[in-house]
Amino acid sequence: MSTPFALIIEDDPKLGSIFSTALGAIGFETNLDPDGSHYKELIEARLPDIILLDFHLPFASGAEILSLLRSDERWRSIPVVLMTADFAKARSLENQVDMVLIKPIGVSRIQEAARKIISTKDFDRA
Repeated sequence: MSTPFALIIEDDPKLGSIFSTALGAIGFETNLDPDGSHYKELIEARLPDIILLDFHLPFASGAEILSLLRSDERWRSIPVVLMTADFAKARSLENQVDMVLIKPIGVSRIQEAARKIISTKDFDRA
């Protein structure tokens, strides 16, 4: 049985660390794209079971990343949790993501969201 893997795309170093630690505490392996410029390489290196996506990033908007994910057949089915303090943007993208979390986001909320989404996945893949 493989360990669930989360890709965190978050430009705030403190939040990235908090989210990674929170998911690690419930059994996830994680990787962090700290600015939205490395996610393609990270996804190609290891397909994530879930992506936590910040909306406002320095090198790409969350909407651009989400559009690319949803348009690529290889990545279309990866569950995405959109994280933002921008309620209007969140509303405009909520039909394209599996879940929206409005910042500030507590550790237990990140863990709850990941558990809920991952509970439907099969981890017997290599």
